[in-house]
Amino acid sequence: MSATSWWRRGPRMLWVAAVLMCAVLMSAAFFIRSSAMESSSLVTRGMANVLMLAGVEAFRDSVGTPSQEALDAFLASHREGGLRYVAIVQDGKVLISSGEGSVGEIIAQQDGPQLRMEGSRAQLMHRLRRPRPPASGEAPAVTAPPEQQDPRKMLRIAYDFEPLNAQELESRAQRLLIVAMVSCVGILALAYAFSRAQAQREALSEELERGRRLAALGTMSAVLAHELRNPLASLKGHAQLLAERVERDEMLRPKADRVVNEAVRLEQLLNDLLNFVRSGELRRVDADPNDVLRAAVETTGEASVEAHYLPSSTHWQLDAGRLQQALENVLRNAVQASPEGSRVEASVAQEGRSLVFTVKDHGPGIPPGEEERIFEPFVTGRLRGVGLGLAITRRIVELHGGTVSARSHANGGAEFRLTVPSRS
Repeated sequence: MSATSWWRRGPRMLWVAAVLMCAVLMSAAFFIRSSAMESSSLVTRGMANVLMLAGVEAFRDSVGTPSQEALDAFLASHREGGLRYVAIVQDGKVLISSGEGSVGEIIAQQDGPQLRMEGSRAQLMHRLRRPRPPASGEAPAVTAPPEQQDPRKMLRIAYDFEPLNAQELESRAQRLLIVAMVSCVGILALAYAFSRAQAQREALSEELERGRRLAALGTMSAVLAHELRNPLASLKGHAQLLAERVERDEMLRPKADRVVNEAVRLEQLLNDLLNFVRSGELRRVDADPNDVLRAAVETTGEASVEAHYLPSSTHWQLDAGRLQQALENVLRNAVQASPEGSRVEASVAQEGRSLVFTVKDHGPGIPPGEEERIFEPFVTGRLRGVGLGLAITRRIVELHGGTVSARSHANGGAEFRLTVPSRS
C-alpha cells in the first residue's frame, strides 16, 4: 500500500479532529505554562518579602552588627524555606556571612530593597532597621553622638535564596507541557493507526469485491468459451475448406480468407478466456529463469528484444510454461508499443530472495493513474485485442506468490516488473 493510498482512503475527518484536539491541547498547555511563569515571578517576590520581614524582625532588637551566631541561627531557621546564604554588608563590603552563596551584583546598589533573580537563585538586600524604641516606663537611653545614635544606619542585610515554591510551580507547568506534547503524539499515533487500519479494511473489501467480480466473469467466460468453441471449430474448418475451393477465384478468395482470419481471431480470444479462467493449480518444477526468459524472447522475436540474463544457471521452483506465457504477454505489448527500429529491453535478476523480470519499452509510457487499471480484464488501449494479456500475466505471477507493477520510466517508455519470491 503506497503512502498516499492510505491517506486517500483513510477517514480525513478523523485527522482533522485529531489535529484540532492537539491544537487546543497545546494552546491550553502553553497558556498555562505562560501564566505559571508569570506567577512564579510573583511568588519569588512574595518569598523575598517574607524573608525581608523575617530579617527585620530577627535583628530589630540587636545593637550594632549582628553576631555570627545570630546569622547562623537565622539561616538555620529559614533553610527549609529556601534560604542558602545571608550576609551583613556595609559600604559594599561583606562584614559577616553564613551559608553558601553570594549577594552578586546587587551589592553595588544601595537605595531601597533590591531583588535580583538569576536562574534558580535570587538575591535580596535591604537596610537593617533601627532597634526598637524603649517601651513606655523605661528610662530613656543617654543621648549619644550622631554617629553613635544609629550605628546600623549603613548596614544592610543580603540574602541568597532558592524560590522553591516558584520552582515547583514552573516545574509543574513544564511537566504539564510535556504531558500535553506526549498526549498529542499519542492522539496522532492513534489517528494514524486507525486510518491505516481503515484503509486496509477498505483495500481488503475492494480486493474481495474484485475477486467476486473476477470469479463471476471467469464463470461466465468459461461457459461462453465452452459453448462457442465447438461451433467455432466447425465454422473455422468449413471456412478453410471454402477457401481451398475458391483458391483460384480472385473475387471470392479474399472474402474466404477474411472469414478464416476472423475465425482464427475468435479462437485466440476463446483461448485467452480459457487461460484467464484456468485453475490456479501450478505445476512447479526446477526451472532455470534464463531458459524461461529465453523461450519468451524467442517466441516474441529475438530481433525485437534485447535480453539480459543471470550470470550463471540457477534453478527455481516455477511453472515454467505459465510464467513464459506471462512474459510473452508483456513482451508482445512492449514490442507493439515501441516505435519501429527500437528494441525492447528484457532482463532477469535476483534481488534478495526474489526473482525479478523487467521489461522496458520505448513507447509513449503509461497514462498517469492507469498503472493499476491496465491489469484489469478487458482494459486495453489498442483497437485490436480484448485486454486479457496483462490480466493473465498478473494472475500467473500472483499464483506464484509474486507481484506485477508498471510505471512510466523517467527516460520514456513503460517498465514492467514481475517479481516472483523464492518458495524456500
